[in-house]
Amino acid sequence: MIKHAKVMLGVLMGASLVAGCSTLPSQSDPQALRPFEGAQASQAQGPEPDRAPDLLIRDFYAALAQPNQQYQLARTYLTPDASAAWNPDLTINVVDRLDVNVAQPGDLSSPTGSEEMSPDINGDNTATLAAAAAESTADVAQSESQLAQATYRVSGLIVGQVEVGGGYVPNTQSLNETIELQKVDGQWRISSLPNSIVVEKTELRNRYSSHSVYFFEPGGGTLVSDRRWLYSGSSSLDTALISLIVEGPSHTLAPGVLNELPAEAAFAGITNGVYQLTGVAKLNDDAQRRLAAQLVWTLALADIPGPYHLAFDGANVVSKGTGSTDLTVDDFAEFNPQAATSSIGSLFAIRGGQLVQVTGNQATPVAGALGQMTSIESADIASSTATVALVSATGEDESKDSRLLLAGQDGATTEILKARTLSRPTFEYGATSVWTVLDGETVVRISRSAGSGDIAQTTVDTTALGEDPSPIESLRLSYTGVRAAFIIAGRVFVATVSRPNAGERKLTNVQQYAADADLEARTLDWQPDGSLVVGTSNPERPVWRIEQDGSNSQTMPAANIQAPVDAVAATSSNVYVTDSRAALELSTTGTSSTFWREVQGLEGGRNIPIVSR
Repeated sequence: MIKHAKVMLGVLMGASLVAGCSTLPSQSDPQALRPFEGAQASQAQGPEPDRAPDLLIRDFYAALAQPNQQYQLARTYLTPDASAAWNPDLTINVVDRLDVNVAQPGDLSSPTGSEEMSPDINGDNTATLAAAAAESTADVAQSESQLAQATYRVSGLIVGQVEVGGGYVPNTQSLNETIELQKVDGQWRISSLPNSIVVEKTELRNRYSSHSVYFFEPGGGTLVSDRRWLYSGSSSLDTALISLIVEGPSHTLAPGVLNELPAEAAFAGITNGVYQLTGVAKLNDDAQRRLAAQLVWTLALADIPGPYHLAFDGANVVSKGTGSTDLTVDDFAEFNPQAATSSIGSLFAIRGGQLVQVTGNQATPVAGALGQMTSIESADIASSTATVALVSATGEDESKDSRLLLAGQDGATTEILKARTLSRPTFEYGATSVWTVLDGETVVRISRSAGSGDIAQTTVDTTALGEDPSPIESLRLSYTGVRAAFIIAGRVFVATVSRPNAGERKLTNVQQYAADADLEARTLDWQPDGSLVVGTSNPERPVWRIEQDGSNSQTMPAANIQAPVDAVAATSSNVYVTDSRAALELSTTGTSSTFWREVQGLEGGRNIPIVSR
């Protein structure tokens, strides 16, 4: 069956999948990471003649980025015995760069014998000469043996792993491996090596590509990206992605998303252009529609041409709108995972403690009583429900008093709770609940009943952070509410939000992002594409962008920004920051400009930009 560990082992192992899985017809080719024939396999030439041992080792590690046919290319760098014994791991260790250094160079000097010989003037020296010759021959053989062997130490910094199924997990640790070589027919080959797979970050991006498979957030209202790294040489991306959907979400994301497929569900290949799934008949109509939406949106956003044809247990899936078996994303438009990316949120700002909206290069106070307040410190705005959550603060340091208020369409405000400090509020998907951090220690979730309007407050389970964590300095929920990003002691963390019971929330699978970068982070927010933008106190690297799975982090143009950066926000086309002087913006589409310009309408002050969502 294509389910659980078996299918993902098959996805990784290429040819073994068809041979070992009876539910897949032989014409299907669902391997993702290790295909039968990669497009780049024919370009590989194997070891260069007379290659120096250290360079041969580097070539071998570069070849590890091409996993097709059980790492066939990499095996050409091994001796026959080593190749037969090598059993490469399924997890890929990603390193920033590799250092290769001699560990045991051996004795490379020319043999000279034990001592200089002289004739025996007192008698026959034949036996003496024979013994000396034998000793000299042994020394030469030993020296030649040493010259034909070498040992090297390979080291580097591991920054993450690509797991079975292609999920990336940030993980910082040291790499130290020993590689032994010997000469075979006058050419260096690796004779002893660990089973680990190590790939430099640049090689990963050269040979693999990232794709998203989609799963629903627990409410079943929108799709959540589960990013996977798949070998680019695969000729069957569509079947690989469908296999991954059937296998289920990555272990990092799994606690936070809906997975309705029964254990017996399987992908049975393609018949006459129709993707066949079996074992899903017990799903109700709504669940089958959600499954179809997962499949169609995953294929479409991987640039696999449609329309798409699906069959569940032999029954063709038809469009609810047209009755046709030709399925497109238009049939599942309400689940569009790029809705946040394609929409441009309205720009607001906090100017002198007052909430203003920026339109037409002008900033005007929002309507109603809310627009008259002058003590607003932070806010989040949900355009879908026209709801504003804000923190009003007075006093400083130990005398500070902060209050969380909610405001509806009429602008009237309701006080929810108070503490000495409250982090910027952040809405869950649908804006029926909002989170904030009390005094840097307690994460609370405030919910309003849609029916009665009653307010309920619960504490978010943060035990995954440890028994006595440092204060949480910033907290932001992703657009779907399935991920939470936060800052502790200047470091960026991302967790999956799980729901142990109705009304409960828990931070699980906490991961540190960009652990090797020493960010000195002060503020962060999610961008519509799922990446993070981070403001720091580092004058040389004041703004960072971190990809949604933590697989890459890079600085954004520093140009005219003066650290610290204490506020960030983003639309699909612009990034906004507040540095030590003003509110600035940078276009992220269709321009190579590195110059941040002051936000028109917010000139002349250190105002805080806010993008509604």
